[in-house]
Formats: sequence, structure tokens, C-alpha cells
Amino acid sequence: MTKLLPTRHLLSIAAISFVIAIALIAFPTEEENTSGAISLETNFAIVEQSQLTLADLPTPKTQPSLQFQIPTNVTAKGLPYELDSPLANKKSLQLSNAQSAQTTPLAPTENQTIIEEQRPSFREQSATVVSGDSLSKILSSHGISANDIYKVSQADKSHRSLLRMRPGQTLDFKTDNHSGELTSLTLTLNRLESVVFQRNDQQFDREEVTRTPEIAQTYKEATINNSLFVDGMRAGISQAMLIGLANIFGWDIDFALDIRKGDSLSILFEEKFLDGEKIGEGNILAAQFINNGRTFQAIRYKTARGSSYYTPDGLAMRKAFIRTPVDFTRISSKFNPNRLHPIFKTSRPHRGVDYATSSGTPVKAAGDGKISFAGKQNGYGNVVIIDHGKGYQTLYAHLKGFARGTKRGNRVQQGKVIAYVGQTGWATGPHLHYEFRINGVHKNPVTVKLPNDDPMAKKDLTNYLPYAKKVMATLENSHSPAFAQKLASLSN
Repeated sequence: MTKLLPTRHLLSIAAISFVIAIALIAFPTEEENTSGAISLETNFAIVEQSQLTLADLPTPKTQPSLQFQIPTNVTAKGLPYELDSPLANKKSLQLSNAQSAQTTPLAPTENQTIIEEQRPSFREQSATVVSGDSLSKILSSHGISANDIYKVSQADKSHRSLLRMRPGQTLDFKTDNHSGELTSLTLTLNRLESVVFQRNDQQFDREEVTRTPEIAQTYKEATINNSLFVDGMRAGISQAMLIGLANIFGWDIDFALDIRKGDSLSILFEEKFLDGEKIGEGNILAAQFINNGRTFQAIRYKTARGSSYYTPDGLAMRKAFIRTPVDFTRISSKFNPNRLHPIFKTSRPHRGVDYATSSGTPVKAAGDGKISFAGKQNGYGNVVIIDHGKGYQTLYAHLKGFARGTKRGNRVQQGKVIAYVGQTGWATGPHLHYEFRINGVHKNPVTVKLPNDDPMAKKDLTNYLPYAKKVMATLENSHSPAFAQKLASLSN
């Protein structure tokens, strides 16, 4: 049959067959794409050819591998792009990138494993100090080496904080899990203070750390119906604050004899907070005391001489003398120029005050001065006389004994213990006989007007007066209506 066809027709049929073959190769059916790798080679002797090879294109594992060779001088009509075009090269690159994205991750190398194992790791431990504990005992029981215990103790050698640990304090320490070495240690002394030891190569550095609490001003007031301490504590004022209040006004008010029912007090003081929790109290900033119709006011202020309390006008609350130099239970004999003597039954002047109290009660110096006599003196028994200068002199008699340092010629400060209550000389029971003399004349110690301490310097007074006005305004604005009314009635 082929012999019946002209040669021209045979060539046309061959050309058409060639085009169909190319189309089938370029666009395989889905069934063919899933059949696996296909290798197809096409050569036509009727044309001159040079080999164009499209092979080794990276494809996903699920795609078939396709290799074929075609003549370079033939263009496949109907294809979306020519095989040697830039677009074909671009698609080849995309196929390569897709294959790279599906590459399985590599397992960690040996070096990466070593680095992971050498990453720093620490163990934190804590211990509370109990009676009989020592640094060595605590740390060794937690696996700390004797060498590290020695090193950290050497860092504290001059301060000896670790040797003075008290029960209730805590030790926090950190060790290296790899080497077992102690890296840091913290001794917590209290809520605000701690000592930190940090490792620095083969030694430890010591640092004292102090936390600063928040300070808040607090106002309280109370009316006395029973006693200063009973009613004050009922009003929420601590015993420490009440003692401080008595010390401030102690030169003007005898809290054993002068307190009356209906007396009132108000106080502005500091409270300390740490992490939102109250941890203590600070200073009394200002206070008022209404005693038997008299009003006393005091303000805390710091000068070059230190902190002290002053009246709103700048006069020192501290007097040159303590009103009562001993804690007593009662006055057994008052100042009386015509008293009947309990032993001799004759009228003899009693030029001092007898404070009855238990034997051995400490006796304090009423003011700064020099001891002019310390020994026995007739009916006084053991006696101490102090010369305070400017014509002032005090005497303390019937003493059981003298405190260390109480010798003639030695200087003493106000409040220093000089002796102890006894019953020596002409005495019927343990008590302190106390005399107060001005230029040789005896004065009643209970009622004598005591001189003020040295006045505030003028340069301090200039700054103090505006401050005092501001503090007193804060105190008065905090008064309850009842307290404010009482003050107003006294000022009229």
C-alpha cells in the first residue's frame, strides 16, 4: 500500500508522526506519570542532529525520573516554552529548590553534644541556723568540700560574720553541678541586712547588702483612763512608742506622779514596710501631751549635734537634768523643811525626796557633771555628790554600792548608772534619798524648774522654724474632732 502513495505523501505522514510523538513525550498522561522512571530516545536518520540532553533534573521522590534526547533543530509546536529558553532553566531551578526543602535534617554532631553537656548547671540549697550550728557543720552536711569552706571563711576573716551566726538566721548557697564547687553563699542577718560571698576564681569576694524599707507616716491618739500603757496600747500604740513618748516629755512630766485621768496624747511616727509587709517602727516625728490642763509639744529635728526633740519655738525638750533619777514605786517622804524624823522623832528639815524601791535598783546621774564625792558620809551612808557646773549640784544617799567608774574626779553623763539603791546610814527601808541644790540652797526636786539644754544654733533655727510649722500642721490636721475640741478649750 505504501507503494501506491506518492513520496511526498509519505514524508508528510512521517512529519506528522514525529510531531505526535513529541507531544506524547512532553505531556504524559497521569497514568504514565505514576508509572515510574521512563527513558526514551528518538533518532531520525533523515535529519542531521546534535544531542541535546535534559537529564538529572532534581525532582521530588514521588515524581518519575524522565530522560530523553531530541534533535536541536526541531521546535515542538504547541509546547508552553522552548526547552532551551530561560523559562525552562527557571523551572529547573525551582525543582532543585523543592527537592532541597524536603531533605531530612541532619543528626546532632558530636561537638554539639559536648557543648550541650558543658552548659552551666547549678544547685541551690538553704539552711536555717539552729543552736550549736557552725559554718563548717552546715556546709559539710550539704556536700560542700572542706577546701571551699576554708576559702569562704577566709573572705570573712576580718568581719567574722559567719562566726557570729545566730539561731534563726539563714544560709543560702549555690554549687556547680559539674564541678561540685561552691559558687556563692548568702548569710541573711535579718529582713534588711545580708552578707553575700561570690566566687572569684580560687577565692571569694565579700559584700554587705542592705535593703531600704518604705517609710510611711502614721498618726495615733489616746485618752488616759487607766494608765499610759494600758490605754495607749488599746489605741494601737506599741509599748516601744509609749516608752519613747515618756522619754521625750520626761523632763516636764513625772509619769509616776503627774498623770491624771482624762489626759490625752497624740503622736505622729514612722512605720517601716518591706514588700508590702510592716516590719517595724521608726522615729517619733512629732507628739503632743495634754497633762492636767497643760499642753506639751515636741518635734524631732536633726542638727550638726545629732537628732533631738524641740518645742515648736526651737527650745530643747531635753533639760539639763532628769526629773527623777531612779525607777520607783512611790515617794516615801517628800521635800519638807519641818518633817518629823522617823528615827529621832524630832522636827528636822527633809531637804530632799525619798523614792522607795527595791534594793539594787540602778541610780542614774541626773545630769552631766563631775563626781565631787563618792563614799560614806554619816547618816547618808554610801553617798555620791555630782557637781554639774553653773551652781547646780545633786546628791544621792543610802546607796547599797557604787557602779564601776564611780570615783571622785570622774566625769559622768546624764542617765549613766552611778550606784544602786540600798539601806545604808540612817534609813528604815531601801530607798534613794535625792537632793537638788542651786548655789548651795536646797530645792524641791519634784517642783524645781529645770534649766533647758543648750539652745539650738541660729543657723539651725532659721531652717527649723518653717519645718516645725509644717509638721505641726500635719499633726493638727490628723486630730479627731474630740481631741481638737479639747485643745481649743485649753487655748481659750
